[in-house]
Amino acid sequence: MKVAKKFILRGLIAAGFGPLILAIVYYCLHQAGIITNLSVNEVAWGIFSTFLLAFVQGGAGAVFTIEKLSMKKATTIDFILIYFTLLMVYLLNGWMTPSWIVIGIFTLMFIIGYFIIWTIIYQSVKKSIKQINAKL
Repeated sequence: MKVAKKFILRGLIAAGFGPLILAIVYYCLHQAGIITNLSVNEVAWGIFSTFLLAFVQGGAGAVFTIEKLSMKKATTIDFILIYFTLLMVYLLNGWMTPSWIVIGIFTLMFIIGYFIIWTIIYQSVKKSIKQINAKL
């Protein structure tokens, strides 16, 4: 129950950034000449889907607070939640072509990005724990 509350709270905090991220995506697509105008349905679906994406990504980190889960299991759950939510949002919004090659490239880029970010956070937390232990 505690994890569900953390997931929802973290998700709601992060979800506020969903529409902002969408505005940036739409602006970049417009500047690249890919989008010239949007229908009300496209904007509404974009806002909803980026809100959902930000909610899941913000809340997914709560799995790391479950003490019964090993780091490997928590990372796997976090990875799966974020990857599939991101993939579905990109596909449903038409931001990515639904082909195996494009999805393969997306997956490879996601794995590399996730690994880099996860490593940076892991090393930062490890350093903080070392400093705290040294003070004890």
